[in-house]
This record gives sequence, structure tokens and C-alpha cells, in this order.
Amino acid sequence: MTLLVDEKGKIAKLYDADHWLLPLSKRVYVIIDQQMNIIYKKDMGFALLPDQTQTLIEEIDRQIK
Repeated sequence: MTLLVDEKGKIAKLYDADHWLLPLSKRVYVIIDQQMNIIYKKDMGFALLPDQTQTLIEEIDRQIK
């Protein structure tokens, strides 16, 4: 598994996942297609996406049909 290190917060800012006050990122789920388009984005704040694995797999399946 590759871990993303974003010490300066550039990636978090790019995907609007940075917190407005605290020096940490929100939990934002992003699915990007082969053309580098964002096809799914869900900002959960600090919460987990309910049934996250199933939800993300269903969204990917929906996009490829």
C-alpha cells in the first residue's frame, strides 16, 4: 500500500480537503477516471463514509457501465 504524504498540504488544498482552522485534512473520498476527471467526490468532514468499500465499488461500477 502506498501512503500519501502531504506535508505542505498542497494535495489537500487541490481537492478542497484542507480544514479551515486546524492543520489537518478532512476525509474526502475521490474517484478519478483514466482521463484524470473526478467522477466521484464525497466530503465527509471527519466521519467515515457509511459502508465505504461497498459504496465506492458501487460508484465505480456505475461509472463504467
